[in-house]
Amino acid sequence: MSSAFRRRISPTERMYLSAREVCPPFLIQVVVEGSGTLDARRLQHAVDLAARAHPGARLVRSGKDWVAGAVTPRVRTVAHTPLDYDHLTEDPVVNSPIARPDYLSDAPHCEVVLLTADPVTVIFRAFHGVMDAKGLQMWAADVFAVLRGETPAGAPDATTDLELAQRLGIPGRPTPMRMRFRSPVGHGAPVAGGPFLLRHRNLPGTGTAIVARIGEIVTAATGSQARLMVPVDLRRHDPELASTANLTLPLFLDTSPGEGWREINGRMLAGLMRRDELNQMKNPGLEQIPVPVATRVIRGIEAIGRRTGRNLCSAIISHAGKVALNDFAGPDFTPTGVVAIPAHTGLAPISFAIVESEQSIGITVSCRSGRGIAERLERLLDEIADAVAEPNPAGSQEITSPATVVEVLRQQVAARPAAIAVAGPDGELTYAQLGERAAAVAAVLRDNGVRRGDVVAILAGRTSAAMAGQWGILAAGAAFLPLDPKHPRERITQTLRDSGVGVCLVERRHADIVVDTVPVLVLEDLPENCSDTIDAGVEPGDVAYVTYTSGSTGRPKGVRVTHDGVVHYLRAARDWYRLTGQTRYAHYHTPAADMACMAMVTPAVAGGTVLLVPGEINHLTLSRMLGSDGANTMFLTPSLAEVLLRQDIRPERVHTVALGGEQLSLDLARRVREFFGPAVRLVNSYGPTEVSLVCVSQVLDGAPVAGASSVPIGLPAPGTTVHLLDAAGHPVPDGEAGELYLGGPQVAAGYLDRPELTAERFVTVHGERTYRTGDLVRRLSDGTLEFVGRVDHQVKIRGNRVEPDEIRCVLESHPEIAAAAVVSRRREEHSDHVLDAFLVPAPTATGGQPDDRALRDFLAARLPVYMIPSGFHRLAELPLTSNGKTDRRALAGLLGGPPADSADAPDPVPDNGIAAEVADGLDIASRVAEIWARILRCDSADLTPDADFFALGGDSLATVEMLAQVSRDIVGGAGEQAFVAQVEGLIHHLTLDRVCEAVTVAVSGGVRA
Repeated sequence: MSSAFRRRISPTERMYLSAREVCPPFLIQVVVEGSGTLDARRLQHAVDLAARAHPGARLVRSGKDWVAGAVTPRVRTVAHTPLDYDHLTEDPVVNSPIARPDYLSDAPHCEVVLLTADPVTVIFRAFHGVMDAKGLQMWAADVFAVLRGETPAGAPDATTDLELAQRLGIPGRPTPMRMRFRSPVGHGAPVAGGPFLLRHRNLPGTGTAIVARIGEIVTAATGSQARLMVPVDLRRHDPELASTANLTLPLFLDTSPGEGWREINGRMLAGLMRRDELNQMKNPGLEQIPVPVATRVIRGIEAIGRRTGRNLCSAIISHAGKVALNDFAGPDFTPTGVVAIPAHTGLAPISFAIVESEQSIGITVSCRSGRGIAERLERLLDEIADAVAEPNPAGSQEITSPATVVEVLRQQVAARPAAIAVAGPDGELTYAQLGERAAAVAAVLRDNGVRRGDVVAILAGRTSAAMAGQWGILAAGAAFLPLDPKHPRERITQTLRDSGVGVCLVERRHADIVVDTVPVLVLEDLPENCSDTIDAGVEPGDVAYVTYTSGSTGRPKGVRVTHDGVVHYLRAARDWYRLTGQTRYAHYHTPAADMACMAMVTPAVAGGTVLLVPGEINHLTLSRMLGSDGANTMFLTPSLAEVLLRQDIRPERVHTVALGGEQLSLDLARRVREFFGPAVRLVNSYGPTEVSLVCVSQVLDGAPVAGASSVPIGLPAPGTTVHLLDAAGHPVPDGEAGELYLGGPQVAAGYLDRPELTAERFVTVHGERTYRTGDLVRRLSDGTLEFVGRVDHQVKIRGNRVEPDEIRCVLESHPEIAAAAVVSRRREEHSDHVLDAFLVPAPTATGGQPDDRALRDFLAARLPVYMIPSGFHRLAELPLTSNGKTDRRALAGLLGGPPADSADAPDPVPDNGIAAEVADGLDIASRVAEIWARILRCDSADLTPDADFFALGGDSLATVEMLAQVSRDIVGGAGEQAFVAQVEGLIHHLTLDRVCEAVTVAVSGGVRA
């Protein structure tokens, strides 16, 4: 019988002979686990009989053919050693070559390993050159059939893949092979422990379109066009074909970030209908390539992939089929799971093997190793597990149009009721609890007359109650208007009156701010559950929230953002930021900003958690946010990133960092990458408030973009259109700067009760409603967009949009100021902007001019802190241009060039010596003054006890840096918390003597008198 079976070594199998030389032993393995017992002698007998019916299990090479030998595979018993799925990379069994019995000169191509520990495990192992995964399963199933006393089905057919393809007819051309595709886990320098990693995930339940779901996540992770290689079993064309040969050919799918799994699945099904996998056999020269030559080619492919990160494909995603567990049962053995372990291959950076059973889905991955890859692989598998183990991808129900933000929460309540939706100092809320509390808030609002289309204000900090309140306003059919309790009372009152809201949700401690302006409902008094189902009939075009931004006339304007706009952002954000059920999104933003709205909704689309960061942003809260609090996803302005880089903080578990709100320099992007490490996904994001949060993004993969002088803002979200126009409204050619007009579903509904301003900024371009951003942008050669500047005087201060003329209007309302102008100045050393005010004192001004501190107090009562200028400069009159307007260029020239670089900061002083030094009478004031001088770039000798940090040019981010240095260099770890607590209440009056007093109190462990 053995001499009768002969099969030509197919082109695929010739390639596998070469692959074994590059990545030995190049085995595929099927693992069967179960309860009960298996006798080794009975198992060997069953293996012998099944191998007689499956000549493919007994192959030896004879020239250009495989022939069936007389020797059947051996059963090797390993006692007391279970298969360790948590450490597959180091497992001594699955990573060993096939054992050579003493009676053979060469090792056979197949073997069976019996692990007698609990659970009892049988591993069927074969050199991939003689079998494919389906063939190995067929042989394994027949071994168990013999154990049950049944006749094995057998697989005697000698047909090869080339012969079958030629018989079926090859419909088209093969896919061209190019080394251009990135791995979803990147590449890294060699590390100890071997060239490959093995990982396994077992997921309960069953799923649909698993290959496409994995393909979507793999594609998004590459951040660029990907190529998926999907092995296809050719037996589908001839169900009667009984063969264990390599009858599998690849179907290639080229995919792009943003494609959903349904689209990928549809394209895969279309390719199968066309029989595209057969096209790879249309290459008559393939059989003639000598094995040594093919070996060198594969070795080169693997080396290039490891060194450059460029590969023939991004991933191999192999579905080994759905198995019936009863096919692997024995008389005293009940199977509980079947797992496929892929061969390590040099042809792809990562390979997935999937097996489905009635009870679970097993996914095993072989991946090239390298620095940082193990961590990135774990995160990728977390995302895949989240997508595959639930009814819909990426841990959430699929959002399809039409949809609303209300539906996002409802879907998560249904799909992930026990998952944590909100976490913070005041506890956690699951999605079920958040849904209950939101419904309760909605019911109360409805009882108080709130109806669909209304606007409801909410004045609260970053608390669980505030999150429930905002979701509740949405559930009631209204739009929420978030207010920051730390903003001046006058500004809050002005916003409430301008918006015309009929009710305000408020935390009790802030109720006195608004109680005289609008009816209030205290959040703490609202019920936390509701028995009624609230359905306000919200539509995608309804307004979801209103946020106020700076206005050039001195009057802030409310932007009306729709549900449809937010939902379209969320669709893109899932891919940009790799959102999953494990996402912990840090919310440290002012509640009144659209970045706070972004923090509220972004993790919810994937069933993740919004992590509420309490208190003011300082070095301690940043350290906790990146460390013990466990935030793994966050949005940082470049200004804050610059401050963060100068702190002694080591980020832990960070997954994704989005940068936005200001222009990002190439140098800062490089340093941010060094700080967070290669495993973290960095995204440069852009989006005016009027275009729903973020509408353009660029994944930063380290590759330079030709012609870019700063980091590009990237490509638009699906559905967002881009128009770059000159002053006459004509399109500009690529490479030239034009004003950016954005269209599509993310464009806001306009400004609240400002029809004239809405008509001015929301304009029609080529028949499409667009928003005129005022930003100058150019399109680069690869299609990405680069921010160049502004067409007006608007500026971003720490991510907040500021109109200098609004500050000018407030300054000119001061009785001692006759005229004012405010200009922005870029600080290259901090990569940010600061504001300078130029004042013409009124003739009646006390002493000829108002005092700086009095001016700061005046502005602090009317404007947010980020809008208060860093410096005030007095002039007899403002310079004018020839047409009579304020000459801003002349004012900027009065400020001079940037100051010289400061000396390097001294090394930190150890904690244990600081308190003793202070107790010994060390001059605290001089040491604090030295720190101020370094940060403010001034002479420490000029600093008096009443010197004001803000009057000298400091701002909130400089404050973070100053407090961090004082804490580290003077106070020490023991008194750090007390020191920060002392100065938090001095935010508008941060003088040198007050900071020194806080240092003394903190170090001594005393209390401020």
